[in-house]
Amino acid sequence: MREPIVAVATPYGESAIGIVRLSGKGVLDIVKRFFKTRGEIRPRYAHFGRLYDEKGEELDEGILIYYKAPHSYTGEDMVELNLHGNPRILKKAVELFISAGARLAESGEFTKRAFLNGKMDLTQAEAVAELISAKTELARKVALKQLRGELSRYIRPLRDSLLELMAYIEADIEFAEEDIPTLTKEQVLEMVDKVIKGIEELLKTAKTGRAIREGIKLALVGKPNVGKSSLFNALLKEERAIVTDIAGTTRDYLEEILNLKGVPVRLVDTAGIRNTEDPVEKIGVERSRKKIEESDLILFVIDASEELTEEDLRIYEEVKDKPHIIVANKVDKGVKANLEMFGEENIIKVSALRGTGIEDLSEEILNRVGVQLGESYNVYISLRHETLLKKAKETLERFRKEYKERDISPEIAMLDIREASDYLGEILGYISTEDVLGKIFSNFCIGK
Repeated sequence: MREPIVAVATPYGESAIGIVRLSGKGVLDIVKRFFKTRGEIRPRYAHFGRLYDEKGEELDEGILIYYKAPHSYTGEDMVELNLHGNPRILKKAVELFISAGARLAESGEFTKRAFLNGKMDLTQAEAVAELISAKTELARKVALKQLRGELSRYIRPLRDSLLELMAYIEADIEFAEEDIPTLTKEQVLEMVDKVIKGIEELLKTAKTGRAIREGIKLALVGKPNVGKSSLFNALLKEERAIVTDIAGTTRDYLEEILNLKGVPVRLVDTAGIRNTEDPVEKIGVERSRKKIEESDLILFVIDASEELTEEDLRIYEEVKDKPHIIVANKVDKGVKANLEMFGEENIIKVSALRGTGIEDLSEEILNRVGVQLGESYNVYISLRHETLLKKAKETLERFRKEYKERDISPEIAMLDIREASDYLGEILGYISTEDVLGKIFSNFCIGK
């Protein structure tokens, strides 16, 4: 059992309840020096008592719950002290326990210990942080499924297949002279192909997983007075941007978070891009150009009720080589603009004022950034998972190519299969370095 650690497990600020959490060797003895309660402290029972400082003066009253190893979140002896949520009380409690031999926990150290003690694999540990930081209901559901081991149930069978293949190859090496069952070349390729196919299915969820976890950046671009601010409000479903008939009303960009079918979208309404002598508007235009560069997707907005102007075409030249959708706004007034030059497949017709076409636009936004939502997927992988899965796939494809084209020794075959297996094992945390773990758990909050 590791050295005792302590941290406040609830957010900073005044609240009804504040929790101080301890884990490690001797934590109950540390707490009992300052927290007094009647009778014996039994595991998994709530015990009312009072907290005293080093001088014996009462600080607070609260509830103590003791979790005896291995039946705790971390797999170690663990104590949670429920006190009143005054930051001064919680800070003093932590100081008392540190003076008695505990040390302040690092970010994510409780969950890291749970992983190291076999209470969860690395994908589940990652899901804890994702569940805490989930910005949409869909993100919460995805994180909860991963916490329940859904992703692990996809990865483990793939790795098990490679381990089984390695066992046959190992037997072929060690007992070449013995009459033992071996796999034919076709059977080996069939097993490898099955694993590659499983990896490919998981890789299909990468873009969606990244969008759900990190969100996407979306910029509304166009000349002044084409209805960008109205479209901004229509997508948000609230009056956030000021809308007038005066060109240049938006003199700086506006930015809000939009929940688009469960995907967090950072929506930016840029200042109308045009040549201007107004120093304030000029700064807004330059900031808008910077936001355009940072965006994953651009909505190029035109006024469909008017003929296209040179200004429209000049702005389009700036954005046409970036991922974009052309939004023909104000179609409720009729369509005079020559839309054929853009290609019909790249145009969404809307009336931001009346709300028509907004649903179609939302669908196209998700489609254009590669987001696929639906019941066909139970998990969505992260960037770390994607990187390791791609490495495993590349290794297996290299093996398959060489194995098909020429006879390779069992020893060489074992190297490739083991390498691919190790990549899958790294996803689950079976193979990991302190640097990798440090990077993952540094993103957690202290106390979790």
